[in-house]
Amino acid sequence: MHDGVTRARLFRRGAERLALAAILLVFGPVMATAQPVAVEVVKPGREGLELTARLTEDGGLITRDIAWTIRAADGEILFASETGSVDISLPPGDYTVEAAYGAAIEAHTVSVPERVRLMVSFILKAGGLRIDVGMGETAFPAARPQLRVFALGSSGTGRLVASGEAGGGIIRLPEGRYRVESQAAEGNALAVADVTVKAGRLSTLAITHRAGLARLAFVGSPSAEVRWDVEDAGGTLVASETGLGANLVLVPGTYTARAAVGPELLTATFAITAGKARDIMLGN
Repeated sequence: MHDGVTRARLFRRGAERLALAAILLVFGPVMATAQPVAVEVVKPGREGLELTARLTEDGGLITRDIAWTIRAADGEILFASETGSVDISLPPGDYTVEAAYGAAIEAHTVSVPERVRLMVSFILKAGGLRIDVGMGETAFPAARPQLRVFALGSSGTGRLVASGEAGGGIIRLPEGRYRVESQAAEGNALAVADVTVKAGRLSTLAITHRAGLARLAFVGSPSAEVRWDVEDAGGTLVASETGLGANLVLVPGTYTARAAVGPELLTATFAITAGKARDIMLGN
């Protein structure tokens, strides 16, 4: 009886060593972006993966939703879901596991040995970026500026990694340097700033547009169909809108607004000062 128990223990230890050897063949002794954290020897048919993710090696587990994708060796998607962690049974074999947390994406090949359930934690090396956009003393109109985030550095310079409307919350990015462009939704104002994102940290970037607000309004029939064209001092069209009014964010300078109302064309020349709002009213 004692020999049987000893043999069972030795067999279990041997299976654990074989499982660990198989893991090291896939991950190497140390891997910065995906680390096996535990191995469980299981009965045949219970093999699989338990997946978690962290922002940094010494950080806590991410509890917010992560976009997980697991593909078979032939590329077939076996699992795709947004969840904080994954616990899935898989037959022994090779799989490609991808974890996407905002713009921070890690993908690795993981081998599931026979009689093993493998716990793996992905290290995303990512941080957060909050962008505050302003225009001096004047508030932006309802149409918020559009943000574009481009990667900087030796690899991937100029690559668009994130975009969206200002005020949309925290942008999750791999650690590194980025260039942020803030483009007025309506008008010609553009502001650019660079920022460094550190893993496990939340960075805040304040972007101030050197621009002013032009509030165009047609004073006349409320049922009129109005088309607005606004040109800068050089004659370049900077905005074209339809409706009884329009709010444009413009860089400082002189502009000409034209309101086409049926066959009638109304015009006005005005100046924009940074941080100030200007009302331009045209009517018949």
